[in-house]
Amino acid sequence: MADEQLSFGDDERSVALRRAWDRTLQNLSGRVSKGTFESFIAPIRPLSWTGHDVVLGVSSPFAREWLDKRHRNLVRSTLEVHLGITISLEFRVLTPAERAPVATLEQPTPTPATPTGSQAAPKRRNGEGYRADFCLPPVERFTFDQFVVGRTNRLAQAAAAAVADRPGKCYNPLFLYGNCGLGKTHLLHAIANAIRSRGDGTYVALVDGDTFTQQYVASVREHRMEAFRRHYRNVDVWLVDDTQMVAGKHATCEEFFHTYNALFQTGRQIVLAADKSPRELGAIDERLRTRFEGGLVADVTPPQYETRLAILQHRCHTEGWEVPEPVLEYVADAIQSNCRALEGAVTKLVAYSSVMGAPICLELARDVLAEFFISKPLPGERAKGVSIAAILRAVSQRTGVAEEAMRGLKRDAKIAAARQVAMYLARDLDNLTLAQIGEAFSGREHTTVQRSIARVEALLTTCPETQALLLELKSKLSR
Repeated sequence: MADEQLSFGDDERSVALRRAWDRTLQNLSGRVSKGTFESFIAPIRPLSWTGHDVVLGVSSPFAREWLDKRHRNLVRSTLEVHLGITISLEFRVLTPAERAPVATLEQPTPTPATPTGSQAAPKRRNGEGYRADFCLPPVERFTFDQFVVGRTNRLAQAAAAAVADRPGKCYNPLFLYGNCGLGKTHLLHAIANAIRSRGDGTYVALVDGDTFTQQYVASVREHRMEAFRRHYRNVDVWLVDDTQMVAGKHATCEEFFHTYNALFQTGRQIVLAADKSPRELGAIDERLRTRFEGGLVADVTPPQYETRLAILQHRCHTEGWEVPEPVLEYVADAIQSNCRALEGAVTKLVAYSSVMGAPICLELARDVLAEFFISKPLPGERAKGVSIAAILRAVSQRTGVAEEAMRGLKRDAKIAAARQVAMYLARDLDNLTLAQIGEAFSGREHTTVQRSIARVEALLTTCPETQALLLELKSKLSR
């Protein structure tokens, strides 16, 4: 394989590198946080491949330094899987001549038809007053066909598909909520991709709450508010991910409110996604909360075992990976609350097997899961059997939260955080069912336990403090 690739010509190498990088991007999107992927990974451009040396272009010196320190090994090992050889990787800052325009959603072309009626949207002129960086490009693989439907996400998927089919005609606004890694972003991108594929001139703006805030601040600072408002108030479909990011920002909320009103009153489709329901978004403007609740509010909860297994099977089929069914069942049973971590685990498993030449087996899967702070016994092995009493005692000593408080019903932030860690450890170290864990914590519902574990799993991918806490507690409890 390596000899064949080393005989490629320069043009063939460039094409091969671009294709390998496209597949690498798909893998990396499920293995780093959304902010990291969109800010540092997605803008990377493959520049050259000579022998075993690969050069990737980055947008700034800061991005180069950040990637070098944090994700060099991850990027290199994932790219090696798709190139089929061991490589030496260099990040280089792109020159102005090498910078290509950012891909965006297609903008509408002018049409001779003139909208009529008081609710008709005003005619837009292609390119006038619009900036490419106002929209996020949709991820091509995030389509409805690639979304695995289960009982916990069926309503959200059906509503999103209906919106994509008839924008502005039903479920307006549509509000999707749930913990991270459960498919909300996938559905937003699927709507954008479905509308875009029709090529009927429908103008879609895909953005997230943090980007909207940054754009608003920059527009105020650079005196570009007219262009900012013209862009957002003349779209046909407005898709906003991580809506909770605008909460607590008074000026941004005010602009968001007026943008929302301008679109809603003229019959344009609005789809919002957040990690909490409108009622739970404590810092959001009350005017916005009531408007969010005025449409369809659909929650996306952690998938059941059958759905988790189907997600892994679908991903392996799509990528052409051959992973034994018992291994997929083992991973699906171990990671219960986060689809992103679920796919990341099997991606890591396949990448490690390919690079190291190790067969994919249950033992290798257990080693990979350890990187996700999960220690699940193999079939036939005895569980560690760490009792909930021991877990509560260890968490109490480490956090200063009383054991009775963790078992109780108080929802103070510090108590809730300690309780969630204890529930996570009970699932991981005592191998109890969600219902059994809930019973030990004042009879809580299994869905409450599932959401608590999901919050901890989400923090493990982004919060070093949580990672250190879990490592310390697991080490102490495993002695």
